[in-house]
Amino acid sequence: MDNLKIAFVKQVVYQDLYVAANGANAAELLFSSMGRVGPIGLFTLHNADFIITKETSDPESRHWEKILATWSKNGPDDFRKLNHTTLDKIPGQEFKSPGVNIPPGEFAVEPSSVDWAKYDVVICINFAVPQSIILEYPNVLWAYMIAEANRFMDKVYYDYDCSLNQESRGIIANSLGILDFPYTYLGPYCLEKILKEELDRESVNSGIYAEVNVVKERPVKIIPHYEPLKNTEHPIRVHQQLIKDNLREVFDAKYFLKVGGRPTRGNSVAEAISLGTLVLMAPEDLIHTQLLPKETWVRSIAEAKEKIIFLDNHPEEYIRLLDLQRQLLKHFIQDCPWQSIENARHEKLNKILENNINEPKKNFIHSLVNYFNTK
Repeated sequence: MDNLKIAFVKQVVYQDLYVAANGANAAELLFSSMGRVGPIGLFTLHNADFIITKETSDPESRHWEKILATWSKNGPDDFRKLNHTTLDKIPGQEFKSPGVNIPPGEFAVEPSSVDWAKYDVVICINFAVPQSIILEYPNVLWAYMIAEANRFMDKVYYDYDCSLNQESRGIIANSLGILDFPYTYLGPYCLEKILKEELDRESVNSGIYAEVNVVKERPVKIIPHYEPLKNTEHPIRVHQQLIKDNLREVFDAKYFLKVGGRPTRGNSVAEAISLGTLVLMAPEDLIHTQLLPKETWVRSIAEAKEKIIFLDNHPEEYIRLLDLQRQLLKHFIQDCPWQSIENARHEKLNKILENNINEPKKNFIHSLVNYFNTK
C-alpha cells in the first residue's frame, strides 16, 4: 500500500486551493493557492498528481452551488468566472490575493480526458468527477471531501467509495464509508521543509503570530488587545493575504497565539506546527483539541505573556512542547487518516476479488438452475 498512485482533484469553480498544471511540485502548488494550505501532504508525503476539472452538466457536478449557498453572498455565476479570471477580480473577493495571476480555467480539463485507470486513489473536493466516470473505473478508490464541512455526511453519494469528513479525531476506519480526514492533511515537517528550501534559510524564530480569527477585519492590520505582548520583546506578526507571505510570517515566528475571536476547526494550528512554531491557545477555541497539550493552554493575554516569558527563559521546555505538538500532529493529522485510506483501499480490493471469485460460482449455479428447469 506504500506505493499508491494518488490524484487530488478540484473543479475549476472552486474558490480555494491550488492553481497549477498536473506535474507541479509541492512548493509550486502550495504557493499557487488562492487561499488555504489544504491537503499539501498528499504531494509532500505521497507524490500525488493535481488535476483541475471542468464543470459538467451532471447534477453532481453542480452540487457545489448548493454548498456555496450555505455560506457565501456570491452566486454560482461569480465563481464560474474563474474559468477566465482570477479570484480577486470577482465582486466581493477583491481582498483576496491568489498565489498566481493565472485563472484556474487555464489548467482545467474535461473529466473524461483523464486516464483515471492509472490511479489507485482519487480524492476530490466536492464531486469533481461525475458519477458516470466513477462507474467506468471500479478498481479506483473514489473519495470526496465537501468543501463546507458537515455537508453530505449522512452517507456516501454518487457511487463514490468514501466521504472524507474533515475530522482528525484519531479514529481509524477499517472499511469504506465516512472517514476521518482533515482538510489540512500534512506531516509535522512538511511546511517547514518547503519554506526552508524556498527561502534558503532557517526561521528567525522571533515574534508572536496572531491567529487570523482573533479579529474580524480583512486584511488584518493591527491586533489591539495584543499590544501588552510587545513587552516580551517579540514583534507581533499578523495574517498576510498572499499565502507565501503568510506562511513566511508563521515560519519566522516563535509562537502562534490565539486569544479571542471565534472558535476554529484548527487548520491553521496544524500549519503552524508543521512550520515549527509553537501553538498557544485555549482548547475551547478549537474544535479539534488533540494537538494542544495542557501545558500550551492559555486563556488570556496575561497568561500568554507569562507563558512566553517562561518559555523564552527555558528553551529546553519550548523544544519539548514543540516536539510534543509535532508528535500529536503526526498521529492525528498524518498517520491515522492515511491508515484509513489504506484500509479503505484494501477493503475495496477485497470486494473486487470476492466478486471475481463468486461470479463463476453464480454463473455455474445459474446454469444448473436453468438445466433442471428445462427437465
